[in-house]
Amino acid sequence: MKSRLILGILSVSLAAVGLATSGYLLARHFALSQPGVFGVDYCSALFGAGCDETLQSPWAVLAGVPLAGWGVVYYAVLITLLLLGWSIGYEFEFPATLAALLLAVAAAVISLALLGLMLGGGAPFCPLCAVVHVVNFLLAIPLRQLAGRPLADLVHPVIAAGRYLLGGRIENGPLARWRLLGFFTAALVAVIVYQWVYVEHVLRRHAAASDFDAEETLQLHEQIPPRDIAVAESDAQMGDPAAPVRLVIFSDFQCPGCTQFARTLRALRNRFEGLHIVFKHFPLSSQCNRLVQSDPHPLACEAAYAAEIARRQGKFWEFHDALFATDLAANRLPLKAVARQVGLEVPAGEAESDPQDVRQKILADVEQGLQLGLDGTPAVFLNGRRVYDLRLRALEFLIHHELEHQSNASSP
Repeated sequence: MKSRLILGILSVSLAAVGLATSGYLLARHFALSQPGVFGVDYCSALFGAGCDETLQSPWAVLAGVPLAGWGVVYYAVLITLLLLGWSIGYEFEFPATLAALLLAVAAAVISLALLGLMLGGGAPFCPLCAVVHVVNFLLAIPLRQLAGRPLADLVHPVIAAGRYLLGGRIENGPLARWRLLGFFTAALVAVIVYQWVYVEHVLRRHAAASDFDAEETLQLHEQIPPRDIAVAESDAQMGDPAAPVRLVIFSDFQCPGCTQFARTLRALRNRFEGLHIVFKHFPLSSQCNRLVQSDPHPLACEAAYAAEIARRQGKFWEFHDALFATDLAANRLPLKAVARQVGLEVPAGEAESDPQDVRQKILADVEQGLQLGLDGTPAVFLNGRRVYDLRLRALEFLIHHELEHQSNASSP
């Protein structure tokens, strides 16, 4: 009896871990679909690698529902079955455990396929997703022990349940009614949680797309006069300089809007090959920006110095992604931790670590931004034109337009 109690607690605990992890991934999925919604990237904070790329990939949604949402539904039903088995007692404990075991085996098979897809490079790797998959593998072990019968004996209840689902008859009596009530409750939980996830997903997707007007977006973009933005060899760059589309980004590592745009930029980097991305510094701090009279982002200049050191060591984009995935609070610890995380040889954030030419580089970027009339960040220029609608859908549309325009212009 004591061993069964331990196995039961272990099963519920593992399911609770899976539910909490899936719940966070679902919340993160929702947040990434809403411009202006910020939060700590716990995936990067815990594992040094973000899950945002995976959550924005085509693999993140299955049958119209976020994959993390399916995880929430699954774990909610699993916990419901186990708790009802304990509450109702012997009459329902074995059927509930058997149903939970069958669900866990199915989930483990699906997890094996998804984990293989990530490890094989078919989908972006997500550390917290991998945690969920491992939980699915582990859950089958205590649930198998809880079932407490040989595998051959488990076949008969499964066949009986299949016959019932196909319209067969089931025995009458209190035992059958208790089992029916237990499974009905679990099914009701599944329907309620599924409906909530589905409705939330549809509403957020509709809200993100409802106010997007392609014709108006293009018209406003073409009304903005292009600017000649000089790109130096000392600028952090990604992609072919001769690419048909160039994005020049003036950013601040302590700016919430820049954090949001960094997620968008990662998605653009993954979806478009013909992009040349140029990063320039525009910290909103009086320590290195004469436009700013106060100091709303006291670590912005220091972060820019560290990023320039990272660029010189060939690790700018690793530092860029890791720092934007971290909550840069008003202390030096996150900055130093990110520097160690990406393997910078010079300790970031120390005054003596920032040579004068590093500071001059940041000041030069700031002056360039001031000449362009910048008064905030992020400031994004697409082929010389300032882009004010920084939503992923708007940027994808404009980049597609520029690629098509450049292709038509080069055709004979």
